[in-house]
Amino acid sequence: MFNAYPLLLLLSGPFFRPFPPLMSFIVKMAWRDSRRNRARLLLFISAIVAGIAALTAVRSFSVNLTADIDREAKSLLGADLLIQGNQPLPDSLLDQVMRAPGARQARVFNLLNMAYFPKTGGTRLTNVRAADPGYPFFGTWKSVPENAWKTYQDSGKKALVEHGLLLQFGVQPGDTLQVGAQSFAIEGDLLSRPGRAGIGSAIAPVAFIPIRWLDSTGLVQKGSRIWYQYYFKIPVARDLDTLVRRLEAPLQQANLDWETVETNKQQIGRAFGNFSTFLNLVGFVALLLGCIGVAGAVHIYIKDKLPTVAILRCLGASGRKAFYVYLVQVAGIGLLGALLGAALGSLIQKLLPWVTRGLLPIENVSTGFSTLSALQGVLLGVSVAILFALLPLSGILKTSPLRTLRVAYGEQESTSRWLHWGIYALIAAALFGFTWWLIRDWEETLWFMGGIAVAFLLLFGAARLLMLLLRRFFPKKWSYVWRQGIANLYRPENQTVLLVVTIGLGVMLLSTLFLIQNLLLQQVEFSGSGNQPNMILFDIQTNQKDSVAAMVRTHGMPVLQQVPIVTTRLEAIDGQTKSSRSRRSPTRRENLLTVSPTGCGTGSTA
Repeated sequence: MFNAYPLLLLLSGPFFRPFPPLMSFIVKMAWRDSRRNRARLLLFISAIVAGIAALTAVRSFSVNLTADIDREAKSLLGADLLIQGNQPLPDSLLDQVMRAPGARQARVFNLLNMAYFPKTGGTRLTNVRAADPGYPFFGTWKSVPENAWKTYQDSGKKALVEHGLLLQFGVQPGDTLQVGAQSFAIEGDLLSRPGRAGIGSAIAPVAFIPIRWLDSTGLVQKGSRIWYQYYFKIPVARDLDTLVRRLEAPLQQANLDWETVETNKQQIGRAFGNFSTFLNLVGFVALLLGCIGVAGAVHIYIKDKLPTVAILRCLGASGRKAFYVYLVQVAGIGLLGALLGAALGSLIQKLLPWVTRGLLPIENVSTGFSTLSALQGVLLGVSVAILFALLPLSGILKTSPLRTLRVAYGEQESTSRWLHWGIYALIAAALFGFTWWLIRDWEETLWFMGGIAVAFLLLFGAARLLMLLLRRFFPKKWSYVWRQGIANLYRPENQTVLLVVTIGLGVMLLSTLFLIQNLLLQQVEFSGSGNQPNMILFDIQTNQKDSVAAMVRTHGMPVLQQVPIVTTRLEAIDGQTKSSRSRRSPTRRENLLTVSPTGCGTGSTA
């Protein structure tokens, strides 16, 4: 078997250089004492490996994903500056942007519309994106043919369609796509493009058309819902920062949003940071359960070793020295388990990009080895293993040499109650600190730790109540096997509390994951079940209401609801318009609203 003595001596040497003979004795004794129990000690590793592997895999994946987002930030946005909203960019603001040295512009207008495939007769709700030539300024897409994402803009009426849409209707490049009143030849199959998670394609796959043909489709009319995007390339970063500061207020007044490479990085990083934090907490709970198991295993192991400790005391070793011997054993096992967990986690993280490929904005996420994540996992594994082993190890400190003669003598011994509470406080502080390090929010950390504490106390109370009830209402008339099995739940040295807490927390963790999954699935199922409408018609005039309802019924679709709608526009508050209020702040509470109707109609759901 691998000789861990040199490794343990090397790792522990710097901390005990003032006492090399003492440390040499402790390490040698820890290694020699483990010879008969290495199989049991190695069993402890399995309780640590799983948690450390999960944490290392998630943290390595997060580190690589963050680095990739930072590296490909421009490709994800496609430009240096994006201005977007549900109305066009005013010419005055457009002129200010284009006055920046070397500025270039590309427009992309987005409409949700039904696309029709004449070859198969299929229709599908599609995100039609009319784009200017030159979009995007940064990044490369994948398409078949290879340059189709560029050539569809060259000449003629051509479209670039996402792969899922072509696959669904059995069409291919060269076939025809009809959008509105215009037909387009499918130039290419769009396989992937940066900045869009694949899950969005399940709702509204994208079809790109040249913007010069948008008007001929007849989709742009009064009342059309269009999302306007203006992409700009600003070569000088300093000019971009100055421009953004100058345009921030006018863009807000025009109800337009803006994004730069930096803001886009922050938004994407924050979204996937929350996801990775959730996974980190799941891995942390798994590690916590493993360490509770370590504490129980160490408790049983130390109980068997108390006669050996008593012999060491007879030979002149102090209780503290004997304590260090078994602390080194636990630390060595924790180190080995943490190393195995970190190595396994580094391998698992290579699979995570494939598992989450439909949710990521980047197609090829790096899977390189993260030294920092592995080191954090190793340090955490060793620290938590030692922390949870301190309580059972503390029983060694008061072991008397008389235990070699009288086995029952040690049953009367106990460590200081203050020491126990100190160890509990140390464990709680360490868990709280690590949870805060993962979440970086004091309030959420308190809620998480409070929930874990409440669950722990409830399970502890349930286990103690079970033992009390079994002792009080013992089934004396049952068969021998049942009586012995039940009696073992409350006899001395039982592990009932530990098992109930561990199994209960494990079930809580799995139940939480399944509950979240079911809630998400139920929301999706609710939207498409029962009498939920799957089509909504807006802006139906009063004289059109009956004819539209009749037309819907002739197609075999029930009219579920007809709702009168009066659209209004906010004119003033206490006689003050929006422009006047933006020049000065209000000095008193305002509650008088002046509105003016802008139109009326009916909305129907079918």
